[in-house]
Amino acid sequence: MLLLLLTLTPAAAEDLDHGRQLAERWCAECHVVGAEAPRFRRARPFVAIAAKDGLTRDMLLKFLLLPHATMANSPLSATDAADLAGYVLSLRQ
Repeated sequence: MLLLLLTLTPAAAEDLDHGRQLAERWCAECHVVGAEAPRFRRARPFVAIAAKDGLTRDMLLKFLLLPHATMANSPLSATDAADLAGYVLSLRQ
């Protein structure tokens, strides 16, 4: 079993615009990816995911790097995953 541990320093800060672009390209078919009023498609809106109690950036980052049976098989680099996680969490209200 491969154990993947990531530690990103402040120098590797997320590019939220790139994260939004990734979300629109890879996630919008199933998720509402913007800050608009939450409505369900096939999966929870990003606003609802961002608002989940206890969700941390590291938890979301690790989740995005694992394969998901119900999600499109679009492998993300560590940088892409960090950008996408940063974008999702930027939607917290």
